[in-house]
Amino acid sequence: MAAGDHTFVVLAYGDSPFLPGCLASLTAQTTPPRMVVSTSTPSPFIDEAAAAVGAPVIVNPARAGIAADWNFALGAADTRYVTLAHQDDVYYPPFLNRSLGLLTASPRAALAFTGYVEIDDHGAPSRSKISFAKHGLERLALGAATAPSRARLRAFLSFGNPLPCSSVTFDQTRLPGFAFSDAFRSNLDWEAWLRLADAGTVFARTPERLIGRRHNPLTATSALTREGVRLSEDLTMFRRLWPRPLADFIAFAYRAGYS
Repeated sequence: MAAGDHTFVVLAYGDSPFLPGCLASLTAQTTPPRMVVSTSTPSPFIDEAAAAVGAPVIVNPARAGIAADWNFALGAADTRYVTLAHQDDVYYPPFLNRSLGLLTASPRAALAFTGYVEIDDHGAPSRSKISFAKHGLERLALGAATAPSRARLRAFLSFGNPLPCSSVTFDQTRLPGFAFSDAFRSNLDWEAWLRLADAGTVFARTPERLIGRRHNPLTATSALTREGVRLSEDLTMFRRLWPRPLADFIAFAYRAGYS
């Protein structure tokens, strides 16, 4: 599978100091990538960061929320395969080849995802309680499976949001009409994975940790946590997965790992 069939669409919002590092990590892929920067908040900073790596900038004229931005970005890619790269994250050199290789090896798969590590502002590995729990859940629920069953996927998705959108590569040919739900701001990816898994969509994955993900006060997740959106949406998701009393208990325990 040629990398020319794939596009990294980088989701840029505001003037994040991490955007240039994300773009630089994409240029360092083992196969030269195709890149586009997508934003609903155009600025000279974003234009300069994109120009430095030769990436065009496309602007979503409607500032209608995260789901609208992500769906616009998906629609902006004219290739079969697309990864929505998040501006706070970095991608290690094998990511693209490994993700496309997963889709080649599992031709029924509609998306592929990789493992990740948490990093600090300087790009060094770091740890948090919730990332420790998510990595443990991944090992228990998925093991070494490269094409996990629906039951394994549901177990993986039942105790939190362990699958970041930035690690996912979509096969748009096998996901006609797919869109993220605008009913969510924090858990739109979690809701999407559960919806797809329940519909029988085939996921391909590798436990290799090929992305570095940041959590700090500048990220959208941190802002949504401060606003209380994350807790509310976590309750919604857990109540979809579990009886209400158990769901509320799991949500309470999950909240303890936010920090």
